[in-house]
Order: sequence, then structure tokens, then C-alpha cells
Amino acid sequence: MEDRKTFFDYAGQVFLTFGITITVLNVFCVLFGEEAEGFSTMFALGGEGLPAATVFQFLLSSVFMVAARYLFFTDAVIKKMSLPLRTVCMLAADTIVIIVFVAVCGWFPVDRWQPWAMFFLSFGICFGIGTVVVTLKERAENRKMEAALKRLKQKRESGRKTGAEEKTEAGYGKRN
Repeated sequence: MEDRKTFFDYAGQVFLTFGITITVLNVFCVLFGEEAEGFSTMFALGGEGLPAATVFQFLLSSVFMVAARYLFFTDAVIKKMSLPLRTVCMLAADTIVIIVFVAVCGWFPVDRWQPWAMFFLSFGICFGIGTVVVTLKERAENRKMEAALKRLKQKRESGRKTGAEEKTEAGYGKRN
């Protein structure tokens, strides 16, 4: 699991989640906004983008979703849980957060299947992008750690040789 995080780590994750979500939603507004205008609060501006109130609602939902990520992917609260179960629990929590926001904020009609299909599509895209970003970041960090470990091993190896050479030069280890 992850190391202890600071407020700035949390805020960075919130804004990363928020940025990706808003980008995907604005693409949907450009592609489908004119047809969906008046259908939901998200498409109130048609193809022009998202209303400010909706943007702030998505910022708040990002706060809750990142809180779920920290809840399930750090050992701060939950000590023993397998990674697949943590992932399922986090996705379930995120889905609940979205359902609440859909119902309370009127993002789209809850009784129509088409908006739910678009929601799951956008959620899947955002989850996929987030997974790729986190995977790439983790690989880069692992490469840095491997390189640092290799340098440390080389430094220790050269230190041992240097220490042995110094003993020989000082007369230690020689038989008379």
C-alpha cells in the first residue's frame, strides 16, 4: 500500500481526477450537447460546455471519490484487505457517490437508460485514463528506485575494493 500522504498529495489527486473528468465531460458536451440541451443540468449550455454549478458539483464529487481511494488504498483505516477487494470497494463507493450526485443535482434523469449508459461510458473512460496514469507513474518510480539501488550496490562494491586496496597498501594482510 501507499506511504503516508500529505494534504497536498490528496489535493493533487483531487485536481487530477477533476481535470480528467471535466475534460471528458466537455468532450461529451461538444459531441452531444446540442441534442441533450434541456435534458439535464450538465447540458444546460448545449455544446458550449458545462455550467459553473455543474463544474463545482464535479469538483465536490472528485473530493469524495479521492477520499474513497485513500480510504481503500492506504492502510490508515483498513489494515488487511486484498488489492482486488480494495478496488471493487473503491469502485462501488465511487458509483454510490455518482448516483447520489445524479439524484440530488439532476445531472440527468434517473429513469432513462441512455444517460446511465453514457455515465458508465464516461466513468469507464475516466477510470481507464486514471489507471494508465497511475500505472505509468508507478513504473517511472520503480525505474528510479531500481536505478538508485543499482547505484548504491555499485558504490558499496567499489567501496569494498577501495577498503581492501587500502589495507594492502598499509601493510595489512601481507605475510612476511
